[in-house]
Amino acid sequence: MIIWRVDVLYVEKDDWKYEGSKAGKGRGGRTHTFGIRNPATKLKGKAVYQRADVRVSGGKAVPRNGE
Repeated sequence: MIIWRVDVLYVEKDDWKYEGSKAGKGRGGRTHTFGIRNPATKLKGKAVYQRADVRVSGGKAVPRNGE
């Protein structure tokens, strides 16, 4: 297991927005999705801490040394 990045975002109730599904009954089901209002504003000035010895390859986190 590789833990290469941890994202923590504290949000308030007013930060959430409901994004209703356009798929009705019989068309793939109904998915209820929630997003963050104005994510760029909420994350502005925040830092990302990420391990230098891990890279993303094929959509997965892998050690840079190949092990």
